[in-house]
Amino acid sequence: MAWIKWIDDDEAEGPLKEILDKYRGKRGVDHILKIHSLNPKSLDLHYAYYSHLMRGKSGLSRAEREMIAVAVSRVNDCFY
Repeated sequence: MAWIKWIDDDEAEGPLKEILDKYRGKRGVDHILKIHSLNPKSLDLHYAYYSHLMRGKSGLSRAEREMIAVAVSRVNDCFY
């Protein structure tokens, strides 16, 4: 778990609230995005980068990319 201060969803307002609402999934907003809450532009750019890496054109399938992400998260003792 990161020790980085973030703004909780229920405290977000303005541009941050709009961005969080845009990226909220079935289980809420991922912690990896929440750590950018003090800088909404960074959050938006991080999501665009992540989307490109996971869904953009690549020699790896989506499943292969997910497997790599899971393996790296496990090595880093990070919840995926």
